[in-house]
Amino acid sequence: MTQERKILYLPPTGLSEDILSPEAVSILENLGTVIWNKLDRNYTDDELLEMIPGAAVVVTSWGSPQITEEHVAAAGDLQIVGHAAGSVKTRLAPSGHERAIVLLSAADVIAESVAEYTLWAMLSGQRNLFPYEKVMKEERGWKPAHNWPGHSLYSKKVGLVSASMVGRRVIGLLKPFDCDVTVYDPYLSEEDAHLLDVRSVSLEDLFADSDIISVHAPITPETRKMITGAHFQSIRDGALFVHTARSWVLDQDALLAELQKNRFNAYIDVFEPEPLSPDHPIRDLDNVFLSPHVSGHTVENRMRLVEEIVRDIQRFFNNESLRLVVPYEKLKIMA
Repeated sequence: MTQERKILYLPPTGLSEDILSPEAVSILENLGTVIWNKLDRNYTDDELLEMIPGAAVVVTSWGSPQITEEHVAAAGDLQIVGHAAGSVKTRLAPSGHERAIVLLSAADVIAESVAEYTLWAMLSGQRNLFPYEKVMKEERGWKPAHNWPGHSLYSKKVGLVSASMVGRRVIGLLKPFDCDVTVYDPYLSEEDAHLLDVRSVSLEDLFADSDIISVHAPITPETRKMITGAHFQSIRDGALFVHTARSWVLDQDALLAELQKNRFNAYIDVFEPEPLSPDHPIRDLDNVFLSPHVSGHTVENRMRLVEEIVRDIQRFFNNESLRLVVPYEKLKIMA
């Protein structure tokens, strides 16, 4: 039965160099007959439609064609789709969910890297060390500490926008620092807040009362620009704003306007649109650290993406509990 099981692996060769480990290859080939993408590009919708009949498993990643209603209709044997990347909101057509095709996402693996970046941003932003480096490297100088005083992360008031996968990991990473963590998340129950040892607050109170604000909200109709100019205006002087989610959730122009007043610092990894235009005024601000949407990218975690997906596929066929399954009802609150 194993050798008869048809498995489609869709990521192209260039991407696979970064995300496909030897262990993942071994697991997949033990699960069935794998049809590997040997091209340096993603398949088209039509090419997938030709290949998908008879497939029990499809492994996808960034740029892979979505599995549409037409694909589902042609894939009578399809049992599980594993996405070796993040968002799966539109990865599988509704008819696939109705047919109980299992959907997996490696978003939890990416969340580890984003959470690490977030903790680093909080530590780095509190210490405010970059001006010292500029003086020592560019000006070959030496400045006393009172010029750019640093602060500790320990015991700070940290406000997290959303108890998402990343948000929950950040909560865990903050435990040793004894921070007072508050969360704005309409979907966070009182019981879960208690278990996470956080306090639920309004979005307004979170922005006004926090020393550090970090955004981890998903893309949903309800989150579209939910963070407004009024929220940014309420941020206390000297605070730190960290953004690694999506610019969908905030008014980017309003954020820029407030950052130009130089009242607080920011670490920003995501923009709208991307890539950020070369002449964008945010590039000129000394109180902002910018990175090009890389908070989720580390060599180690990218190489784990397919491996974690195929381990769950292995569990599926062994009738074991799955780690990365995404129930259809959760899609509406996921990025």
